[in-house]
Amino acid sequence: MHIHPTGKTKGTQNQVRDRFPRGFAEFYRSKRLIEELRQQIAVLEAKLRSLSVCSFCARSLQQQPDRPSPLRDTVKRDTKEEDSDELVESFRQVTIEGIKSKFYGSASPYALLSNAIEEKYLGRPPPTVTSYSRRRLYWELLPVSRYARPRERYDQHYVYPASDLIDSLLELYFVNVHPIFPCLHRPSFERAVAEGLHLKDTRFGATLLAVLAIAARYSDDHRVFVDGETSLSSGWKFVVQVEIFGKCVEPTIHDVEFCFVIYLVCSTMHNAARRSHYRYMQGLGIRWLQHHEYHRKRAGHEFEDELWNRVFWCFFIIDRMVSAFVGRPPTMRMEDYDLEPLLEVDDEYWEQGFMQPPGVPSLLSYFACFIRLSELLGDTQRLYAPKKRKIRMGWTGSDWEQGTVAELDSAMNDFFDSIPAHLRRDPNGRGVFLDQSVTLHAMYYHIQIMIHRPYIRSQSPLAEPSLSICLRAARSTLYILNIWMDRLINRLPFPWVQNFAFTSAVVLLLNIFGSKRAGLPMDPVKDLALVATALEILKVAEQRSHTAGRLGDLLHELQSSLDGPAPGHEVNLGAGGLSEPSMVFGDLGNAPSTDFSGTTMNEVYAPQHGQSFEPGMSIEQLLAATDPAWDDSGDVSSGTLLDNEFMSSWMAAPTNFM
Repeated sequence: MHIHPTGKTKGTQNQVRDRFPRGFAEFYRSKRLIEELRQQIAVLEAKLRSLSVCSFCARSLQQQPDRPSPLRDTVKRDTKEEDSDELVESFRQVTIEGIKSKFYGSASPYALLSNAIEEKYLGRPPPTVTSYSRRRLYWELLPVSRYARPRERYDQHYVYPASDLIDSLLELYFVNVHPIFPCLHRPSFERAVAEGLHLKDTRFGATLLAVLAIAARYSDDHRVFVDGETSLSSGWKFVVQVEIFGKCVEPTIHDVEFCFVIYLVCSTMHNAARRSHYRYMQGLGIRWLQHHEYHRKRAGHEFEDELWNRVFWCFFIIDRMVSAFVGRPPTMRMEDYDLEPLLEVDDEYWEQGFMQPPGVPSLLSYFACFIRLSELLGDTQRLYAPKKRKIRMGWTGSDWEQGTVAELDSAMNDFFDSIPAHLRRDPNGRGVFLDQSVTLHAMYYHIQIMIHRPYIRSQSPLAEPSLSICLRAARSTLYILNIWMDRLINRLPFPWVQNFAFTSAVVLLLNIFGSKRAGLPMDPVKDLALVATALEILKVAEQRSHTAGRLGDLLHELQSSLDGPAPGHEVNLGAGGLSEPSMVFGDLGNAPSTDFSGTTMNEVYAPQHGQSFEPGMSIEQLLAATDPAWDDSGDVSSGTLLDNEFMSSWMAAPTNFM
């Protein structure tokens, strides 16, 4: 007798099957589908009534008598979670050719984008997905990325570029990337390349190719492009040689460094297969670090120990940033590591007893601040934890929100006061310290938005201050980024800078939509100028990044119905106090001027009380020197702005938005 793996005989299974009619399975599926539809109807009814503060929704509901519905009792899930899931589901339609989007959770900024699109088209059907102003260049796969390297070729030797190109790309990497994420030690890495270690050690060779690939994003040398392709193909010929998931019995420092650098490469590449690997590389690198116990304290400061220490903190920061961006819990919790703080000693002083000369600011001081800010980001992410975890953390009762937000605000203020002086201002107005200062301040304001966004609700006592803080933080972020782009004319925006700009612009646009729908008096010219700044940042970045091009298309579609920059992405900030940044990639100087209803950029950013922008001014002083639009009192008019019409647009947005 045949025995089924479940333990039942074949004859017994036939007897059970014959006991029911043939259509039983179809009947059961139909019944389940009907029940699911009933629950969806009940959810939609509950959702409409929760938004009845909006006059449009209220009128439609008043036309029908309010009678109890037995279906509403079948709804088991929380309404906010349903709203968030629907927004995520709707955004899954925004896909790239050949790629299904299953990656972004409800805490992603894209959730707020979906809500803003709904707010823009409230009262009329939203556009179909195909009607977005998409450019095929950015939404379809790059032709070269359709050709994967045959697996049998992985055993062949790597093909490196000419030595002069290697030298120039290494210089670009250590000038543009290394000061922000110092996962390598420059003197020893360059010495190893000069000695030809990459020709003998394939693990080091893979790391070198990954470094060249990310550096190629900053190069104009035609040798970094794929023949016959645009600048979007920069670096592909280097990284395509590397087997991302190769054989590794015992990971070395080169393997872990490769994981991090290839993560940076994959996060900016357009190839679907390679882009899907970058979260895996993040997890693999963290596991390798834990394998060597480099997430725990170690005695002394040896050379290789400090290399492992650096790589750990790089992975730690990326883990926090990416988890917040995609709306997922971080891989490492604070209780999972007890590593020593990073040594604030520049690379060139490692071989001199790890002693930084007195009076010489260290490039690693920024990274130590970045680590502390990332820890605050991890604390903030707990605001979006499920109810069960909040109960375990003691976040219960009616006043836990106010107490928790007050603690986070206090921690943020303490961090801000601890920023070293050389990161508050750059004496020359340019250079690596400006890069680091802008990164810190932009992420600081981004976390402020993340802290206060969930509490912009009319029934919350935190509503008015939270709205004011979110708007001011969004404006400050774009204003700082505009200054940065203007001073560093040859700068390609970092991927995280693109995300900060995009999110801040969506916050401002959602505020404009809500104010207009509520009929509140407001002058959106200044905020539209900042949205134009975000579009300009993405315009520069899209010369080397498909992601920036897609974000620009979505943002442009969102603001296209408002009076402001002309359509077509041809945004020119004009000549004035903040002139248009020069483009190093491509000729974008022919873009037509933007007309803000006769308002010049000098008027938009006019200094207040006779102050002027001078070299050496801190970012806080620059913000304080601007017009009253940056004052908290100009953000919220007490008793008028937070009315039901206006707040309905914010209440409809998912509360767990980064």
